[in-house]
Amino acid sequence: MKRYRSPVLRLTVLASLMVLLTAVGAFAQATSGNIFGVVQTRDGSPVPGATVTLTGPGAMQTFITDSQGRFRFLNLSPGSYQVRAELAGMGTATRGGIGVSLGRSSDVTIPLVPALEQAITVTAEAPLLDVRKTGTGATVTQLELEEVPSARDPWVILQQVPGVMVDRLNVGGNESGQQTIFVAKGANMFQSTFNIDGVNETDMIATGASAQYYDFSSLSEIQVTTGGTDPRVQTPGAQINLVTKRGTNDWAGSARYLVTDGEWQSEPQIKQEALEPVRYIGRPNEINEVIEWGLEVGGPVLRDRLWLWGAYADQDIKNFVAQPPGATVRYNDDTILQTMNWKLNAQITRNNSFVGTYNDNAKLKFGRNAGPARPPETTWNQSGFGPPGIYKLEDTHIFTPNFYLTGMYSKVNLGFQLQPRGDQDCSVGECARTLPPSVLGIAQGGVWRNSFLSFSGLRPAEQLRLDGSTFFETGPANHELKFGFGYRTAGNTSTFFWPQDQTIIDLTGLSGVPDGLGITWFSLSYNPNYEYQYTDLYVGDVIMLGNLTLHAGARYDQQKSTFGDVSGGAHPLLPELMPALTIPGDLPDTVSWTSVSPRLGVTYALGSEKRTLLRAAYNRYADHLGSNTGAASLQPYYRTVTFYTLDANRDDRITRDEILDLADGPIDWFGFDPANPGAISGGTTRVASGFGAPSTDELILGVEHELLPQFVAGLSYSRRSFDNFVVRRAEKTQGAGDWYTSADYMLDVDNTNLTNGHATGTLPDGTPYSVPVYTLRPGVDRPVFFALTNRPGYEQTYDGVELSLTKRMANRWMLRGGATWLKWDQSVSDEGFLNGDPTNFRLGTGSSGCSNCNGPVAVPVGAISGAKGAVFLNTEWMYTLNGVYQIPFIETNLGFSLNSRQGYPNLYGHAVRVTDGSTKTVIATAPDVGSARLDTVFQLDLRLAKDFRFGPAGVQVAIDMFNVTNENTVLQRHPELVSTTGARITTGNRIREQHSPRVFRVGARL
Repeated sequence: MKRYRSPVLRLTVLASLMVLLTAVGAFAQATSGNIFGVVQTRDGSPVPGATVTLTGPGAMQTFITDSQGRFRFLNLSPGSYQVRAELAGMGTATRGGIGVSLGRSSDVTIPLVPALEQAITVTAEAPLLDVRKTGTGATVTQLELEEVPSARDPWVILQQVPGVMVDRLNVGGNESGQQTIFVAKGANMFQSTFNIDGVNETDMIATGASAQYYDFSSLSEIQVTTGGTDPRVQTPGAQINLVTKRGTNDWAGSARYLVTDGEWQSEPQIKQEALEPVRYIGRPNEINEVIEWGLEVGGPVLRDRLWLWGAYADQDIKNFVAQPPGATVRYNDDTILQTMNWKLNAQITRNNSFVGTYNDNAKLKFGRNAGPARPPETTWNQSGFGPPGIYKLEDTHIFTPNFYLTGMYSKVNLGFQLQPRGDQDCSVGECARTLPPSVLGIAQGGVWRNSFLSFSGLRPAEQLRLDGSTFFETGPANHELKFGFGYRTAGNTSTFFWPQDQTIIDLTGLSGVPDGLGITWFSLSYNPNYEYQYTDLYVGDVIMLGNLTLHAGARYDQQKSTFGDVSGGAHPLLPELMPALTIPGDLPDTVSWTSVSPRLGVTYALGSEKRTLLRAAYNRYADHLGSNTGAASLQPYYRTVTFYTLDANRDDRITRDEILDLADGPIDWFGFDPANPGAISGGTTRVASGFGAPSTDELILGVEHELLPQFVAGLSYSRRSFDNFVVRRAEKTQGAGDWYTSADYMLDVDNTNLTNGHATGTLPDGTPYSVPVYTLRPGVDRPVFFALTNRPGYEQTYDGVELSLTKRMANRWMLRGGATWLKWDQSVSDEGFLNGDPTNFRLGTGSSGCSNCNGPVAVPVGAISGAKGAVFLNTEWMYTLNGVYQIPFIETNLGFSLNSRQGYPNLYGHAVRVTDGSTKTVIATAPDVGSARLDTVFQLDLRLAKDFRFGPAGVQVAIDMFNVTNENTVLQRHPELVSTTGARITTGNRIREQHSPRVFRVGARL
């Protein structure tokens, strides 16, 4: 038989393949959910032409069922809805209590009976199982937000999501004044995204953080996604979607007042080891007082047409942090958070709706990062800087029942400043440079004194989005085709410097060290001025064919950085090494990434009742381009040189005559070539050819089963492979690509502070250690030049099994919980050693605490969150359980929250001054960084709430108890064991933070 190759057939096949490769599930930046349904007779025959009416929050909507009896209502605000179907000669049927959640589709069936003019009421809610879902994560409804005991910030919700590790325990709100650092299924916080009402408000300078804090009572729902086929998700990190409340056709509001008093907490207990033989903790961390009050109100401006909602909240969080004995004042960390939200919804025409939002958060913090290593004068006072507010304008138009578009514009104003208290409360940062002696010092043992770094910055962002959806059929298959385009900019203009442009490490007190000897960093900062630009395209389809649902997706991203001009004067002490410079913004090196990320998934429902769902998905993600990538280092705005110094008169200020061996040159440097300090062309870091976005490949296998009509259990397995990490790779000749390799290093056998080239000693539990330390071979110069590139010979893998339980509120109780068993490892070959150096040294930032170690990953969070400087995220198991029980007869709600996990690793450090002049901190437990861990963490919180009704109004009185079992677990220990002189550090392994004691909170809500 002759085979004809029709061009039409070719195009049809190609188009079909493109659709299969570009399908999409629920939106990532979810602000709404959907209701899909079918009207049918009792024998299952479809009922076309029926009128289906939706009522609930917002305007009434109608839909005429298609030839297969199907209807749909899209982009619905979270809440409860009612659907009524009617057709002449077949009566009416109503189904109420249909819950809509973020990014979730509810499927309902409405029966009509031929020839019977009667009304039928269906009482069953929509099933919890969602055949359009292929990912992992959790959705927390308003009921849970209100009735489950929590510290009332979104970061607390993160620790309740399977696969997410957080850096702190929030007891009664004591940690709500600072953002939590977290890791989601092996993806660090740099790859997370925060969205509020559809606005991407992620801070791309403190990459992955939120641009604001939140009024917990303003949120109608929180969704956290940790993986899935949705091509609107760019990165593998946690996607946090928050939606605020909205006005409805009924005026409603609430007011609240909550207080947590330090007098209501158990007496803080100090561990015996901190008392004997030497007492080093005077008081442990505890709450002073936490007060929250707020109000919200919303309703119709024009019924069925225009609705307004607004809210205001004030949180006053006062903490005492751990302090040494003999301190004359309490070490306090106080925060005030003031939040305002407005939302305007309008149904302009039957087919057009509009939403405008405004969010404003003001943060004042006094004593940021206070702790044993940061006495009061070195802590920061934080305040706003620049214009405030987050704005959004969004319009949705339904062109036909099968096609709609949504356009959105948003602007995020983010700016803040950090002023150290030791700078005599300078209101203008620059004044710190001319203060009397207030130079930062580091006493032996790592305790800062006198003052600290100053910072101020503006980080504005703007976003444009256009998203659409269309529905069609091909034979028996139903398609939901979605597509979208986005453009976003995120800029940074900031200033930062150390007081007097110098930083002293005071070595006084170490064995054999003369009084006043130190190592001093002399720094010169310029004002960074750069912007990131992001363009994305996606297109996709959800294909439903009987019990089979196919997902696939493709996403295109282009990310790049641009720079503005910066300038700065010469260093007053060392102008020959750090001269005045003007750095043009048009330097040839910029970072530009393009990536294509496919998504494929399948869901199959077993049986006619579809009570069991099987799921599988393959997904690829691309990382954010932000300050975490090192792209900012292409603009050489920060330079340092390091010398040994002798502060002979002990005035905490180094003068030129107190610099030792000045003629021999610095012992360390950063940001310039000391052989050519005036060079600015490209600085010392370039972009290597072929540098692209780091990637993550993900495989998800899962099953969900409906145990009861309102109770679903799920089990999933996730495998992730992380590759192409960003690295500043050292090269011997700028631009030549002659990389440093392990052949350039040898064991540092001539170092008198080492044993045959090994850092040796004993861990606090008496276990001996011996870690090899390498130095550059004779004739090999210290690295000066670097290239931003993808790290060869290095990858991370994540294997996780997640158990999830979801019980919707029914029969007086609800439940949400999960457990995770995980293994998160890294693999490093010789080619992957950082700068070719095989030493197992610890990093303050980066992808891992020990990036040269094979085995468990341990992410350091100290560089991002100074108060948690000894936290290294890695656990092998964790579980969470949250629920509410409505006690009968007395109409009182009992809520509980339980969280537990394995203790995080202790990455004990042994500092070494190597023969080649560099300083390294090797990890004493290397290569198995998980071999020394803190104790298991456990926290149980309880809540009792009683409602009193007075007609249309009511009052709820509640009492919460946090850390019910009064756990006293050590959460941080000082990680340093040995200094660069070889002396044992007396503060090594000392407790830095304990679990805050049991405390009560009392509140009332009108």
